[in-house]
Amino acid sequence: MRCFDSGELKEYGIPNIEQIAEKLGVSKRYLSDTLKKETGKTSSEHLQRYLIDESKNILLNPAKTVSDVAYELGFEYPPYFSRLFKKKEGISPSGYRELYRMN
Repeated sequence: MRCFDSGELKEYGIPNIEQIAEKLGVSKRYLSDTLKKETGKTSSEHLQRYLIDESKNILLNPAKTVSDVAYELGFEYPPYFSRLFKKKEGISPSGYRELYRMN
């Protein structure tokens, strides 16, 4: 989707499921039900996974702080990004960055 590739996340924030469904031309319920049926994951889980995967790439840039990464991905509050990252990855964003530098 264009909002993920054009820098709109930083400007407008993370889109909600209704906005994504609207861009795809389907209802929120259809999108959620189809994703759950086909993948076993909710639409929110897919969105979170996308954001975490993107953040991993951005975290590899040592010039960007964890807060920079959070804002770039549309998070209004960097601590929320850090908590979500740690919940999904089992390590903090800064810990992930350090781990990658060691390898």
